[in-house]
Amino acid sequence: MLGVIIMLHIHRIIKVNQDVSIIDKPIVLYKGDHDVIISLSIINQKEKLSIGFNMIGNDTTHAQLVLVSPNTEVVMTNIVECENGVADFIIGNKLLDEIGKYSFQIRLYDYDNDSLVTIPKVKDGLVVREPISYDNFNVL
Repeated sequence: MLGVIIMLHIHRIIKVNQDVSIIDKPIVLYKGDHDVIISLSIINQKEKLSIGFNMIGNDTTHAQLVLVSPNTEVVMTNIVECENGVADFIIGNKLLDEIGKYSFQIRLYDYDNDSLVTIPKVKDGLVVREPISYDNFNVL
């Protein structure tokens, strides 16, 4: 398996109901974590009793993650292609510089990358914590 790169993968579901976005559980990472794939499915609940539909559908082909750090600095990922109703964002170490709770929004784009819609903010949807150590670990 030479040349194969395996990244850690986290999947979450975001439910959008009118002007509120709620994540099924917060994304927890540690300062220094990088090259983690965060897959997000966005479900729009039209009514409380409806099953809902995936907002990343036929018209949405690309998405962008916009993070707001605890000190209110705005950081954006690259625009990524969506597949099977899921947007995969690769989180680099430069995006998660600060310990604390991050809020975020997702911008959804069509085939021509003309903006279609931005979902409401997911408050405190990503948490960056202090790791036990920043040093290399000793191997026993």
